[in-house]
Amino acid sequence: MKSVYFSGPRRPFEVRDEDMPEPGPCEVRISTRASGVCGTDIHYWTGILPLASPWVLGHEPVGVVDALGPGVTSLRIGDRVGVSWVQEGCGRCRWCQIRKPDYCADQYSWMTLGGGHREFMIARAAGCTLLPEALDWRIAAPLFCAGYTVMSGYRNASPKPGDRIGVIGIGGLGHLAIQIAKAYGHEVIGITSQEVKRKEILQIGADEALVVRNHVGKELADAGGVDVLLSTSNLMRYNSEAIAGIRREGKLISMAIGKDAIAIDPLHLLDHQISIVGSQQCGRNDLVEVLELAARGKVTPMIEVYRPDAINEVMARLADGKVRYRAVLDFGGA
Repeated sequence: MKSVYFSGPRRPFEVRDEDMPEPGPCEVRISTRASGVCGTDIHYWTGILPLASPWVLGHEPVGVVDALGPGVTSLRIGDRVGVSWVQEGCGRCRWCQIRKPDYCADQYSWMTLGGGHREFMIARAAGCTLLPEALDWRIAAPLFCAGYTVMSGYRNASPKPGDRIGVIGIGGLGHLAIQIAKAYGHEVIGITSQEVKRKEILQIGADEALVVRNHVGKELADAGGVDVLLSTSNLMRYNSEAIAGIRREGKLISMAIGKDAIAIDPLHLLDHQISIVGSQQCGRNDLVEVLELAARGKVTPMIEVYRPDAINEVMARLADGKVRYRAVLDFGGA
């Protein structure tokens, strides 16, 4: 079988031939159909985030279960599944005891088992989520990180009916945030500094597109402000400015990492009683929810599809910000 290997920061990826893996206890083998290439992969490739090499990336894989390890009872051969970043915790720490394995220090993930950029992968059965039958492989893949992250961000905002929602950072996550907020009936304003994205923002489903000229927060406030600001932007200066455009008792949900810090005026924060919440993937219910929205046609990732051997082209486009808006490696199969 073929696997795509990360060879180290700034080095070309390599496609290698390997022996077929066999699942161990509580594991399954998956015949990969598609695997998303995420912006986080760029952080590993550029060395911003550490990762030993050689290693197989890919934390948005979907495929068909084709072998069961000893002790697996929750899945069957032929099941259509996707695999989460965090697949299972140790089961014994406090976080696992309260059913929050994402915080477990000894968790199973693609970083311990290997990722999905390969024809066949091994995963913990507990890390697999069944796919709705109507969902295309290539559409499903990006939902296992991008869609999951944004769905959790939306839920962590606890929006009320009638809340106006802003989305800043119209990219791989932001274009999904617009669709999720619209799916639940909110008025949505997409915020960008690029005029070229105005039309795209409206086509994605936003009610309004704000192209910022000088100061995000002041211009957002002039446009009526928002009750919830879902930020997927890695430009922390924009996030800092944007706080001025959040209405009283509103929330900033931060779902991206950047080089700088978010600067906060404590008096403004106190006077407006604004909450700032960091958010990543939370309960598995958020993932199931976004998969169901996609199956109903309410959320559809905008994707570019590539063969696995085009991985270096994909990474170059992603690093240059040219992908619109998620890249997916197609491993074939019905």
